[in-house]
Amino acid sequence: MSREYAREVVLKIADAVAGGEVVPVETAHISGVSYLTIGEYGVEFLEFLASSGARVSVFTTSNPAAADLRGVLDVEERVLRGQERISRALRALGVSLMFSCTPYDFVLTRPRTFHAWAESNAITYINTFRDAWSDKNPGPLALLGAIAGFVPKTSLYTLEGRRPTALVEVKGGPLDSLEAGVVGALVGERLGTGVPYLRGVSFVDEESRREFAAALSTYSSMVFAVVEGATPNWKEYRNLAEFRDKIEISKEDVTRYLKDAGDPDVIYFGCPFADVDTIMWIIGEVKKRGRARKPVYVSTSPGVYSQLGNVVKAAAELNVHIFAGACLVVSPYTRRFRRIATDSLKALFYIPRLQGVEVFPCRRERCIELAYA
Repeated sequence: MSREYAREVVLKIADAVAGGEVVPVETAHISGVSYLTIGEYGVEFLEFLASSGARVSVFTTSNPAAADLRGVLDVEERVLRGQERISRALRALGVSLMFSCTPYDFVLTRPRTFHAWAESNAITYINTFRDAWSDKNPGPLALLGAIAGFVPKTSLYTLEGRRPTALVEVKGGPLDSLEAGVVGALVGERLGTGVPYLRGVSFVDEESRREFAAALSTYSSMVFAVVEGATPNWKEYRNLAEFRDKIEISKEDVTRYLKDAGDPDVIYFGCPFADVDTIMWIIGEVKKRGRARKPVYVSTSPGVYSQLGNVVKAAAELNVHIFAGACLVVSPYTRRFRRIATDSLKALFYIPRLQGVEVFPCRRERCIELAYA
């Protein structure tokens, strides 16, 4: 009964948005698993599916929760209980409790394969840097698609729907993490929709690619860009392109976007979740200077956290607090802060809206300096 229910719902949605067509998916990633964002009604929906005997039919992972796995973020008992109910329901559904916004760290997504992902930054990452195909599926649809084994065949599941529609010329050399986020935000704000084709872009490191993908999808409805030289099959996409728009982003455009607004009470890295290299860089920079005067928070996935071992404890002694499975965007813990400095354009967008806390951007190096101001 339960799988039939999921199939029926997905097919009805497909009738409305895709002419009744569906595509089978290899993996799914669901969002809306933080108690802060889905509340009681969301929990009850998950519990209804679990109690009906539903099980996912493809490998399915979950987004970050409201509480981290080691209690670094102290949240009230009500939130903890709600989060525990969510975890029980997801486990009963067969979802892998990865609690990560960067499932691409551990999930193989091959070019030209179909996926039902709901976390926009992760969708944009696999679309752009792996040419794996996922549309921006709402959290409930991604979960129902994981149970059914298919999702509606919307445009991004077709080659025609991935045809580049706007040429973006980017000037100014390799992009660090903050610059990459700003470029993603500017492309998103100026175009809003379509498929951008970026020329002249190079990224300093893996974090820069993550920040670009996160910002593009945060500041627009777009979850796919073709980056010349970086996107698999980019030459094919270039040949398919029908450019209706053309924009240019200069070094000055990026610089004007950045404003060092002063004195934070906390520094935050890891939105999207930080990888091992980024975490070790942060610790190394703090270690050079001695214990930070202001706390530095770093969110990461449970998988990366497990690789750090004793590094976590050593970092805490430097006032660098590494936590896994949650982030400051979706945790009520964030509301205790006044002003946050971060290199994440995604955090800059969401934290003020969800938590009511002021956020301002800074380059990674400058963020570290502010921890000692």
